[in-house]
Amino acid sequence: MQLPLIDRQQRLQLLSQHPSLYGSNLAAAAATITQTAAEVLAVDRVTLWMYTADAQFQQIDSYRRDQDTHVAGAVIAVADCAQYFEQLGDRSGLVVENVAEAASCSDGLIGVLVRQNYVLHHPGALLEMPVRRHGKVVGALWCECALARRWTALDRVFVLSIALHMTTAIEAQQQQALLTAVKIHERQLKRETIEREQAEQAWQESQRFIHGIIDASTNILYVDSIADGSNVYISRWLTNVLGYEPEDLRKLGAHYLEQLVHWEEKAKMILERRKLATISDGEVVENEYRFRHRQGHWRWLLCRETIFQRDDQGNPTQIFGTATDITKLKRAEANLQAFNQELTRLAHMDGLTQVANRRSFDDYLAKAWQNVGQGHSSLSLILCDIDYFKSYNDTYGHQAGDECLKRVAKTIEQSARRSNDLVARYGGEEFAVILPNTHQLGVTRVAQEIQRQVRQLAIPHSQSQVSNQITLSLGISSVSSTEEVHPEMLIAAADRGLYRAKFEGRDRCCFTEIGPHQSQ
Repeated sequence: MQLPLIDRQQRLQLLSQHPSLYGSNLAAAAATITQTAAEVLAVDRVTLWMYTADAQFQQIDSYRRDQDTHVAGAVIAVADCAQYFEQLGDRSGLVVENVAEAASCSDGLIGVLVRQNYVLHHPGALLEMPVRRHGKVVGALWCECALARRWTALDRVFVLSIALHMTTAIEAQQQQALLTAVKIHERQLKRETIEREQAEQAWQESQRFIHGIIDASTNILYVDSIADGSNVYISRWLTNVLGYEPEDLRKLGAHYLEQLVHWEEKAKMILERRKLATISDGEVVENEYRFRHRQGHWRWLLCRETIFQRDDQGNPTQIFGTATDITKLKRAEANLQAFNQELTRLAHMDGLTQVANRRSFDDYLAKAWQNVGQGHSSLSLILCDIDYFKSYNDTYGHQAGDECLKRVAKTIEQSARRSNDLVARYGGEEFAVILPNTHQLGVTRVAQEIQRQVRQLAIPHSQSQVSNQITLSLGISSVSSTEEVHPEMLIAAADRGLYRAKFEGRDRCCFTEIGPHQSQ
């Protein structure tokens, strides 16, 4: 026996506020949803199915009303019921008023489910609603009766609402996982922990029935005219999120949302709203937008919209939507992105000198080598070594040695002025400069400029055997074709030049060229 309409509405309202829908336990949420659905629709069994990672259809929860029992764990192999699953993503629902008759039809859509005992029959009835997330089918809600039954339009509206509650539970579980990941990353950086708060709150879709929209959700619920975008109804949660009273928005008249949305998202909103005129019942269009708060700042809202009303010819006349405040989630995502960028920067930088490290040098040389291999440019390399640096450390101490390395690294970086030149600490007191699209004459000029700028630092070095201040020895190599050569040969040539500069008395630069017929 079905409950009175007002009692069924109250059950759905209580379901929208049930804590299990906003926790991390999806099985608990599914049990709450199936039991509520069985009571509201007065059916014998309600089952929630979800796709698994290996493309199977798993029973998350199945509630038998006559036995008051929950079971879970059954799996349907998608390949065994191919006809059913091929059409699941394309339809807005499946209504079967007599399973026994439907099973005997030639298309086999229900027959295979009956033969494998997945649905009740004798003769039985089935009302199915796909469960969607981000427009993609992730599962299905089955409502079954042991006897044949005529399903009403109100039954279908109730089932759609219950399926959307399952989407809410899935979203809550995903958001909690994301917020947990952000918290872990922030602990790793030893930064101040951001208070973890669930950014997306409960939202519910309301249905077309006599008493209108249940105004009990902690999300903004609204109904708009599809003809001119004016507001027909909006819930008072609007004041909590954006600071406006419902009457304020109605005074804005046609296309009121376009007057509140951030200008960067206005064109997208207009385009997405046009899509609503072409979607089927049960489909949901969702997007994220920034809206202006009454006090002038901006808040991020996740808007989900679907067709709420159609005229006698089937043309859509009204849109029903929910808007969820996701501002804190957006901030968390921005923090996570900034954290990852900082990790990337640190992974490619030498901690002492603040120039690129050896790993960054290897990566950049490999990329620059590819350009040479494609005939786009030449490539040159400078290896720089501080003369008698061990004696400098022994004389002035390691702290002074570190300061010397930092000053020399900064000077080399300033001498290699182009944005695509890379200066890296190659090891110890040795630095490397990669110069794409640079021939022998150009790299020689850069090397000489580096020598000149380092001399101008005038860092005293009383134990140097070539000068009374810090000097550099430099090895230079260049390549204009990668035929029969490889990057290690470019490095080896520069290293030979560096060795020759030291052998000839240091404080100088020596060029060594490699060609397609030379080897290391």
